[in-house]
Amino acid sequence: MVITDSALQASAPHERQGLIRRRMVGQVCLVLLMITIVMSGFFFTNWNQQALLDLREGGRQVRIAQEALMDAEAYVLNKSLGDHAVEHSTYSRALEALHSRDTQFTKLDRFLRAPDGTRRSAVAIVKALETSWTDVLAVARDGRLDEAQVMLRERGNAAQVAGLRAAFDRFLVEWNSQFASYETRIEIGKVFVLLSELVIGAVMIFAFRAGARDARARQAAIAQMDESRTQVGHLFEMTDMLQSAADRHDANAVLRATAGQLIGGFGGALYVFNNSRDRLILSTSWACEDADALPETITVNQCWAMKRGKPHINRSGGRALCCEHHASAAAALEIPMMARGENLGLLQIFAHGAEAEERLSRILSLSSALGDAMSLALSNIALREKLRNQALRDPLTGLYNRRYMEDSLDRYVRLAEREGRKVSVIMIDLDHFKRLNDEHGHATGDAVLREAAAAIVGTLRETDVACRYGGEEMIVFLPDCDLDDAAVKAEQIRERIEALSGAHGAQVSASLGVSSVPATSSNSADLVKAADTALYRAKHNGRNQVALAPLRSGWRGPTDGLDQGAGPLAIAAE
Repeated sequence: MVITDSALQASAPHERQGLIRRRMVGQVCLVLLMITIVMSGFFFTNWNQQALLDLREGGRQVRIAQEALMDAEAYVLNKSLGDHAVEHSTYSRALEALHSRDTQFTKLDRFLRAPDGTRRSAVAIVKALETSWTDVLAVARDGRLDEAQVMLRERGNAAQVAGLRAAFDRFLVEWNSQFASYETRIEIGKVFVLLSELVIGAVMIFAFRAGARDARARQAAIAQMDESRTQVGHLFEMTDMLQSAADRHDANAVLRATAGQLIGGFGGALYVFNNSRDRLILSTSWACEDADALPETITVNQCWAMKRGKPHINRSGGRALCCEHHASAAAALEIPMMARGENLGLLQIFAHGAEAEERLSRILSLSSALGDAMSLALSNIALREKLRNQALRDPLTGLYNRRYMEDSLDRYVRLAEREGRKVSVIMIDLDHFKRLNDEHGHATGDAVLREAAAAIVGTLRETDVACRYGGEEMIVFLPDCDLDDAAVKAEQIRERIEALSGAHGAQVSASLGVSSVPATSSNSADLVKAADTALYRAKHNGRNQVALAPLRSGWRGPTDGLDQGAGPLAIAAE
């Protein structure tokens, strides 16, 4: 059935497109078939040419072996006849050529015909000849030429050599007969390839002429493919850069740069969950004309994309269904960001103009890929942060561990010395903790430790750091806090820990020691030691109280009115 141009024009647009696609598929299949045929012919010709080369090389090696046999035999005969003019090097080269071509002699085995009907391999015959020649040459060198000639006759060297010659001749006759066969195959392969190329050329000309009307569509497809490759390249670069992102700030910078390349002309914003995961916080934005209209926080219940777990378009002008948080005049594509089964945030892409929704729909897949890459990066950053916290925090209490305390306290003290600031330390030890474990069990002891840690953290500022020092001992250091304020903070901690008694049906209390730089100590080591010493004085004075470390000699400061010299200042429970 011939499909005319008029039939194509009369058909519906989708039918015409289907016909064009089927015709193109048929043409491509025909071209692929012809290419397969050409390649088959090429490989067939190439294989026969290689086989012909191998055949020639094999024949050359057999001829060399034949000539070497003749040279060795001639040398032995001449020596047995007393001819001293022949050079021994000729014989050596001949033997070397025979030894290096043992594999060539195996080709002669099926051509050897022994008179007595026995079968011997050509290699064995050559070795026997070499042994016999060695004996003959030894006799000839002693001047016993007649004996050497008799040995040659008795051992049948001439017959053995004649047998090998006949085998060589039969092999070469068969070998020469194969040349014509391979050359014929090669010529047939060449003609076949040539005809196939002509057919392919004709098919290609027909295909190009028939597909001229589709040239613009193909060019558009090629341009789209090039654009897709460029986009994929940018996505790969983004992924590679995101792998090096140390935190969200780095990841946001990569997102802004890549979004400008991938989806230029569109604005965007990224929201991520806060630590409590009860709301989304604006993390970064780019190319937003009305950036001031972006809300700082979004709750999950305000966003249809987050509630449905699917991309959602907020249409401009308040048309259709919009999220409660959407206050911009632009249309917004919102994509929930998922990684490893967890929802990490929300990616927003903004567009202005009459066709804003259509433009956003066209970049949905690209924006989703952008969101997927960013989601994985944020998940990796969160995982690294989690692992870092696990390495720096005590697993039972959630407080920082002693290693982190030692490193951080030293930095804080050095900074305080350089800038003339104050740093205080509170050492905390739960009273009679071993007795609590023995009487109520380790589960209760662990629960008391966790709740005491939570009580400590609940009294601190964001800049304060609480650490588990070891066992039931905990330590808090307070930047920009003098000794008096630290004493007040310690008393608050003591009261909160004592308040835990009712919940566990046991007496829970703590003794606390307070020290400060520069009031009581001059460096981090002395600071911890002074707080520890004050702690044990508090225990010695009856426990469940706060004791301050003595002031340094000659110190004059806000605590001058307190009685520090005779011992720790106890702020004991009544």
